Amino acid sequence: MPTGLRRSGVRDGVLVFIHINKTAGRTVRYILRSSYGLRHCEVEPWHDAWGGPPFSTRDLRRLRKIYPKLKSIAGHRVTGYADLEEQGTDFRYFAFLREPVALCASRFQYQIDYRKKNVEFDEWIADESFQNAQTKQLGGTESVEDALRTIDEKKIFVGLTEQFDESLLLLKGLRAGDLDIAYKPVNVAHRNALASKVLASPRMRSAIVEANSSDLELYEYVTQELYPAQRREYGASLPEDVARYQADRERDFNRRKLTASRAKQYLVYKPLLALYRKTGGRETAGKAPA
Repeated sequence: MPTGLRRSGVRDGVLVFIHINKTAGRTVRYILRSSYGLRHCEVEPWHDAWGGPPFSTRDLRRLRKIYPKLKSIAGHRVTGYADLEEQGTDFRYFAFLREPVALCASRFQYQIDYRKKNVEFDEWIADESFQNAQTKQLGGTESVEDALRTIDEKKIFVGLTEQFDESLLLLKGLRAGDLDIAYKPVNVAHRNALASKVLASPRMRSAIVEANSSDLELYEYVTQELYPAQRREYGASLPEDVARYQADRERDFNRRKLTASRAKQYLVYKPLLALYRKTGGRETAGKAPA
């Protein structure tokens, strides 16, 4: 057992995954489902999947009617800045960041290849919704200070996509001792020609840098200050533990828990979301099965 795990002293609580686009988040969500099964939920705000405020305490209260033994939540509408409050619950937030220029190029390719958007790069990068996405999802604004304050106040664990295996081990050791981090990569892009073209263009790279100055500043702080501090907190055994983890783990998920989690998501939670939205909130989650 890694020494960092023996020292973790993890309390009971709920893991809160802030899923930032194109940061290996789908693999992380599979890990959560594989670990906690029926106690994990891929959440949305009850009012609307994408419009309005992000997932909040009010949404959590409704969710508890369906998931009374909730252990983890994840979602693109889960943020660092929207408070989650529940008496007696220790919310343990975490997120993964990715080098902003590479992330932005990957997001552009995703919009073209998978979302089938017919948009030129210059038009796309000028859209504010695709600028400084990591900073905004953590802190709620483009201010790096807001993101860093949120990270500090909520003790958000921040992993790095580029150091994925090591970040998983740090997350397990420092925040979630019962997390099963055996996995197979999920949603890996099979084509990266467009992203490579963007990265190879000095003009396009310059446009990305100009549009993501806050993300670049945040990423520099995390890689130079926060992430090394998390390594030190784990302890000197980290390199050996990572090597052992990479050599010994079974690269697969708990399929039974994955299936159970997905079944509850799509047979119970999603229909109740749809009903709530269809009736304008008149059909409350309080009538949902426990």
